[in-house]
Amino acid sequence: MSRKLNFYYDILLECGTPVREHAFALRCIPPSFPGQEILDVTLELDPQVPYTCQRDGLGNLLQIGRIQGPHDHFRYTVRGTARVDHTLRRPEPALPVYRYSSSYTIPSPEIITYAASLSLPEEPAAKAWALVEAVQAKMTYVPGTTGLSTTAAQAFQAGQGVCQDYAHLYLALARHLGFTARYVNGLPEGEGASHAWCELWLDGIWTGIDPTRGKWCDEGYIRFGVGRDFGDCPIERGVFLGCTDQCQTVFMKVSQQ
Repeated sequence: MSRKLNFYYDILLECGTPVREHAFALRCIPPSFPGQEILDVTLELDPQVPYTCQRDGLGNLLQIGRIQGPHDHFRYTVRGTARVDHTLRRPEPALPVYRYSSSYTIPSPEIITYAASLSLPEEPAAKAWALVEAVQAKMTYVPGTTGLSTTAAQAFQAGQGVCQDYAHLYLALARHLGFTARYVNGLPEGEGASHAWCELWLDGIWTGIDPTRGKWCDEGYIRFGVGRDFGDCPIERGVFLGCTDQCQTVFMKVSQQ
């Protein structure tokens, strides 16, 4: 079912003391591809600086810039409209890297033992869904207990985490069991923060599945970036000169037009 979605994404990074020579790389503009058409989009930066646009090695849109002078905050705001229609998806080749474990998704002995204990159906889609149930059986959603560097093995051991951890654990299990699968970040319908989910290569088509919310992804999801894991496609990454405390505020909203 085709849906036209308005999306808004705003991040404010505040520094306790000014910093300088701030180089940043963003993946905050969603791309168009069969099944997702970006009708219009704007990116606003504060401080206002020029930036260049290119694609990374996995096909994600990348915005690169530099703030040279002293500044005590960095804000970027994305607004736009997307048309999402999964009936327009087409078969496409899958990069071989999505078949294998990555730094965040190496299955620990405990994860391998857990995978072996599961009674899974043979049909791929049914097996993929059973893995969602397996992840949810082991994980409790608890914000603040994990960080950006937490691996699937660490999250599995702790038994708690957020959407990034659910996605990494799902990928660890799925790839171990033979699926070609990748990490996705973007925006789901509603309000709050950005989200992470997974895509499986089923019958040659990338199909979204959300282990955190326990659902197949519908036309209420807008994809920003894909990769082997979070490390391949963070929405924001940067370095600067200076020693400071930082506070980040995030807000997003996706609604049907």
